[in-house]
Amino acid sequence: MKRFVASALAALMLLTVFASAAMADDNNTTSAASTVEIRGPVYNGSSLTDILANSAYGNGTSITMDANKFAAFYYDIDDNVTTESLTIKNVAGTSGRTIGENGLVYKTTIGNAEYQYDDWGNYSVIGFFADKYIPLKSNSADKLAKLVLDSDDKYTLKTGDSLDLGDGYSLQAKQVDVDGNKVWLEFDKDGEYVDDEIVSTDTGDHTWTCKVDDVQGEDDVPVLKVHVNQVFQGAVDSIAQIDAIWLIDYANAIKINSDDEFGKLNDVSINGPTITISNDDTFSLTKDSDQEIGQGLYFKVADSNDLRFYAYKQQTTSGTYDVRGTVVSGTKSYTWTSDNFAGFFYDLKKNVGTETMSVSGVNGRTIPKNGLKYSTTISKVDYDADDVFNGTYPVLGFFARSMYH
Repeated sequence: MKRFVASALAALMLLTVFASAAMADDNNTTSAASTVEIRGPVYNGSSLTDILANSAYGNGTSITMDANKFAAFYYDIDDNVTTESLTIKNVAGTSGRTIGENGLVYKTTIGNAEYQYDDWGNYSVIGFFADKYIPLKSNSADKLAKLVLDSDDKYTLKTGDSLDLGDGYSLQAKQVDVDGNKVWLEFDKDGEYVDDEIVSTDTGDHTWTCKVDDVQGEDDVPVLKVHVNQVFQGAVDSIAQIDAIWLIDYANAIKINSDDEFGKLNDVSINGPTITISNDDTFSLTKDSDQEIGQGLYFKVADSNDLRFYAYKQQTTSGTYDVRGTVVSGTKSYTWTSDNFAGFFYDLKKNVGTETMSVSGVNGRTIPKNGLKYSTTISKVDYDADDVFNGTYPVLGFFARSMYH
């Protein structure tokens, strides 16, 4: 019998599609969608009381969205690192469509991820409102910088060349010594000198760790790591081969204070490696609305008498994003639907999803023949303009795209 191998449990662990966002130019045109909406699981019931009491969604008194369920939150599948969660609690004042004071809680805690370059070990990381940050101090979450680069790709630099690292940072090969075992590197930001180092490839670990002072009041902050694999002194060109770079955007590091406000989340607590933020006023899930939680996180609420909603992150920065389903591990079977896979077609207003993807009979890393199944079924929905058009029309999600029959 033929068998299908799911490399690194790709189908089982992380069902994913990709979406691109491009910022609008001066003419308000884009080469791709100007925003990408990455959503979490769908919650559906007569009221918040009903939803919170539903054990299918949570523990009977609260519902929590972490990176295993909410595709926008930071998640590292290789190291199984997740740091963020968003919880709705059944506190005083929570009923109908209203979340009571301190009943909406965002929490994130510093975790550890491995460098792409194996010999460097691991570094501290934290998701903050669905973006990946690096804490300036490994045990404190109040000062953060975004990760710019973590790569074990190979780069070749000729003497005098400059390597664009992103976000205005660059690396230059200033000089290679005549013996061909040392290179003089310079690190710049927006064309301005930051630091330099002579890296030897015949001694030590060939790594330059650049540390910068006065980053949000912190000194000796590691902001750049570079591993030089080889250097060559040729008759014409002098070349340095770099095979690992790690960089944070220290110039735009942020400091989080207890009196900061993040949209509707404005009760901030910082306890060492953990940030907890909740609402100090009631939060209403108004019918047919997009309610900002904070920092680009929203609830989208259906135009329905029933309470139906999901959380989503609005991405507007140009790039490619994972739009993934629920993460599962160590199970022989699982089914993804539009409720738990953000990539599948779903109409919140009409509560219509047509696609499923399932695995069964999984043995280790192997999915047996016919154990991986995709299915979609035509559904009929009412026209939005029901005062103009009568009746229904057929709709179908097909491999995460909406189609009309």
